[in-house]
Amino acid sequence: MSEGGWLGRLQAGLSKSSSKLAGGIAGILSSRKLDQAALGQIEDLLITADLGPATAARLTAELEKRKFVGEADETTVREALADDIQRILEPVAMPLATRPEHRPQVILVVGVNGTGKTTTIGKLAKQ
Repeated sequence: MSEGGWLGRLQAGLSKSSSKLAGGIAGILSSRKLDQAALGQIEDLLITADLGPATAARLTAELEKRKFVGEADETTVREALADDIQRILEPVAMPLATRPEHRPQVILVVGVNGTGKTTTIGKLAKQ
């Protein structure tokens, strides 16, 4: 098991999306506060980062509910999004239970291009 648990592995696997999101949020909030237009742009950014329309809408609605004191800076918004994403994923996070007595095992790996599927498959095969 790697250091940091499932959240650490998730963060490492989503580093490309994370970088895209961080830069996008910074660009959106660089010249204004978190208003309806900014929320709409953040929702679009979340969709393009492969979070899906339903999840993007849910995360944006959660951001809108938060009462940011003063101007919402990029760090505050990123931390709020990270907390909300973690809250969504926590109920379904569980370790992969392999059973050595049932070999070979079939594991379906699905994901967007460039998100580390092949690397993960290699790590699974080593185990």
